Amino acid sequence: MFKKILVIFLILASLEMFSFIFIPESVLKVLTLAGVIVIALVIVLQLIYSPAEHFVLNFKWEILLILVAVFTSMFMANSTYNQSFGTTLIAQRFMYYYLIYYMLHLIKIPEYELEKIILAFGVVYAAFYFIQFFAYPTRIFDVRISQERGSLRIFQAGLTYLIFAYFMMLNKLFKKFSLLHLAIILLLLSTVFLMATRQLIMSILLVSLINILLSKQIKSKVLIIILLAAAVIPVVIIAQDVIESMVLLTQKQSKNIHENIRVLAAGFFLTDFFPNNLAYITGNGADSSNSSYGIIIQSYKDIYGFYQSDIGIIGDFSKFGLFFLIGVTMILVKALKSKMTGKLPYIKYSFIMIIMLSFTGGGFFGNSSDTIVSICLILYIIDVKKFRNENKPDDSTTMETEPEDNLLVAEQSSEITTEPLV
Repeated sequence: MFKKILVIFLILASLEMFSFIFIPESVLKVLTLAGVIVIALVIVLQLIYSPAEHFVLNFKWEILLILVAVFTSMFMANSTYNQSFGTTLIAQRFMYYYLIYYMLHLIKIPEYELEKIILAFGVVYAAFYFIQFFAYPTRIFDVRISQERGSLRIFQAGLTYLIFAYFMMLNKLFKKFSLLHLAIILLLLSTVFLMATRQLIMSILLVSLINILLSKQIKSKVLIIILLAAAVIPVVIIAQDVIESMVLLTQKQSKNIHENIRVLAAGFFLTDFFPNNLAYITGNGADSSNSSYGIIIQSYKDIYGFYQSDIGIIGDFSKFGLFFLIGVTMILVKALKSKMTGKLPYIKYSFIMIIMLSFTGGGFFGNSSDTIVSICLILYIIDVKKFRNENKPDDSTTMETEPEDNLLVAEQSSEITTEPLV
């Protein structure tokens, strides 16, 4: 129970408690930093007082490379923009949540518990989105809200939990039809349509279709497609104005592709933004509003409309450089090539969708703590599932297991091998 409470607290800290309006921003920033301190403290205590036994960390070097990139970027922020190391250290605090991957391996929480938590946060994210959508103009969450594309767009943290939860439920539906699973899928899909983000809507529909066509668990793919199409039709009808607005916007932007603000921003942050060639390796560092560097970044937003958060992994690369990009690429390649991921289709298709969305909107690997935590949870699940698969079911057990009839089936656990953390 303590492990679940610990993980839930850290997820809430990374989400900044969903930024409820009644919680002061200063408290939320302290909470985010407190989450990092708790992770570091748990790691230290586990290393001191617990046996150095844990599952194999298949992504340890990739995450270490990302953390190295975070460290080296501090020097460019200091030498070029005169931002102090202490200021940068605080500004990039969200990146330290990568340490949760190592922490999970030390506390050895059952992976099926994490799957339940991920599903729960995906549903909560969708529920909060609907609540804020219909409560507007009353603000419940202190997040960016804008009226555009014929809809109310709410930029709320926690999107990756929705993505993982959606594909988790979709593949559960393939195994056994359930009205509850279908209801959750419709809730999550309806939320995606309400967001009025073209890349997100097209990506989730395309990847869902691929998932259906390639799934070996479905006896009648035609029937599943018909059922899902019938279920989606009401969602499309409700969001008709939103869809029409997006189509008109797409037609307008396609005529002026070279003037698209994201294209211009990507070009700027890949060329003029870098002060020298070394910066391509180290990155320029995370900016702080309390420094001249932060003022410069803000001027790009105010004058040109250039946001690093609008160009996905390109914006992250401009902050953290080549080491970061290599680390992220290695994680994605290893996760998708893993035989274990093939047996976990919800992870496979979620990562495919993340790749498709990696060049628009906020980057999933270097922009916010909530996406970093969710991805680390998934990487840990891959590690544990792989370990279980490679060990015989009659080995001695060191981790709790879950009965077969529970929501997400847990495989038989076995003895944990020893391998250094680094």
